[in-house]
Amino acid sequence: MRMKALLTVFFLFVGVSFSKELPKFFESDYYNSLKNDYAKERYKAVMIDDGIPEPDIQKGIVDLAIGLLGIRYRFGGESIWGMDCSAFVQKVYAMAGISLPRTARYQARYGMLVSRENLKPGDLLFFRTYARFPSHVGIYIGEGKMIHASSAGKRIIISSIDKDFYLRNFLFAKRLFLYNPEEIVNEK
Repeated sequence: MRMKALLTVFFLFVGVSFSKELPKFFESDYYNSLKNDYAKERYKAVMIDDGIPEPDIQKGIVDLAIGLLGIRYRFGGESIWGMDCSAFVQKVYAMAGISLPRTARYQARYGMLVSRENLKPGDLLFFRTYARFPSHVGIYIGEGKMIHASSAGKRIIISSIDKDFYLRNFLFAKRLFLYNPEEIVNEK
């Protein structure tokens, strides 16, 4: 049942696409098929609203991430013998059936911005470390903590996002939405 649900959902991303042309955020076949302005506005509001409940898949992301706790950190690594932060995030989301790019810089292009005050487990947290662009990523697990592949900790660990280093270097958070548009807007 869950696999079938995953196959029927769409992955929404906001930001720069991998092609040179920027996608139009709301224009899609589904959006254009809506019959009235009210339905279109409701669809947009739901997709932008920071207060929308997190999808069920996000709760499972944390469980998948915790299953990799303790694996050694290795810059550029992509296996159970060692992985870096973005490979860790890519692996966790891949286990949930969601494809993400390999690097934090490109992962940061997906999802919708979420304020720090509205973080939900499964949201991605982006930081600048060795560069001005997002160069570190972790997965928020709740209660002010994230799980990430830490070069300082030399493993996949859980850290407080309120540590001085993370507060100083925090860029933004993103939520990846898996949704079925037919369940969001059902107007005729």
